[in-house]
Amino acid sequence: MVSISRLWRLSPKFTMLEGAIFDMDGVLVNNAPYHIRAWKQLGKELGRELADDAIRAVFGQRNKEMLAALMGRNFTPEELARHTARKEIIYREMIRPHLQPVDGLPEFLADLKQEGIRTALATSGPRENVDLVLRSLHFESCFNAVVTGADVSRSKPDPEIFLLAARCLGVPAEKSVVFEDSTAGVQAARRAGCLCIAVATTHSAAELEAFSPSRIIFDFRNLRAADLARIKPSI
Repeated sequence: MVSISRLWRLSPKFTMLEGAIFDMDGVLVNNAPYHIRAWKQLGKELGRELADDAIRAVFGQRNKEMLAALMGRNFTPEELARHTARKEIIYREMIRPHLQPVDGLPEFLADLKQEGIRTALATSGPRENVDLVLRSLHFESCFNAVVTGADVSRSKPDPEIFLLAARCLGVPAEKSVVFEDSTAGVQAARRAGCLCIAVATTHSAAELEAFSPSRIIFDFRNLRAADLARIKPSI
């Protein structure tokens, strides 16, 4: 069982945070089931049955790394481009009618803006998925910067994407907090030197706890910008 003290690892000492960096899948939208279904359909088209747990285990990485891991072999650049594009077409067709923000997120984003905390979206997903989510949720003006998998050369758990997002915001990584749902993403945030709040949508709180995020939440309903000042870095 996850201890309450670890779910609320707070410090009485004020920490001046300047940036908030959000992953997209599992953080802005609770969409893991649709990604799993899309990967399973692609697997069938390529002649392989993919298990849900195997797909969840590689969440947070870019599609080309996910594809190689799930299929157990390497692909040519042309095959990678074709298969990963196909997977995202399947996913967008599935998710389009069901896009809803994680509970409390619109209010939390508005609170961050009011408090002057700069925000970035940093996702391993393609730009087409980002555009669909931001347009569908009316979040087009909510982020000061957007970074996608196409902007980095290394996949999570490498910290590159979060370091780049912090630079795009013009804030130090150590004065930024990352919101992540995947275990690879939590590791990447910590390696970047950011605080990390894990969102228990894709993985359970117990699974996320093993990677020592600063706090674990289930949605954004009880979170406000002022709470971020008291979050203690993980050891």
